[in-house]
Amino acid sequence: MGHPAQPVQRAPGVDILHALMRTAKEVIDQAIGENRVPEFILYVFACLFVAAGLALIGLAIYDKSPIHGISGVALNGLAWPAYNATRRIRSENLMLRMLEVPLMKAKTADEAAKMLTQAFGNHFKGRASDKLPGQ
Repeated sequence: MGHPAQPVQRAPGVDILHALMRTAKEVIDQAIGENRVPEFILYVFACLFVAAGLALIGLAIYDKSPIHGISGVALNGLAWPAYNATRRIRSENLMLRMLEVPLMKAKTADEAAKMLTQAFGNHFKGRASDKLPGQ
């Protein structure tokens, strides 16, 4: 008579670590998904600012009131920061998508680390050079 099969003993936490491992695509998809809500909110605010500004400008023309016109122009001006923030979110999402292919091709953690360092270095160096005074 044979002995019943003994379950394989594993170190505590090994199953948890294995379950937490995700592919680069899954991580990138999650990051982009988390950016969708702020992007949508920024679009809504931009549209609301423009619509309210145009309504105030129309009211200013109808009532011949320059105060309403100035308020409308100011509200239209508030749309630009929302547009710029949305554009920045989209460029970051694009950068994340562009990282997906090289990360999938990386065979070792060192190769992936080099790719990430280079990509983020180029991305943030470009952003820092945009803010330098005198250029």
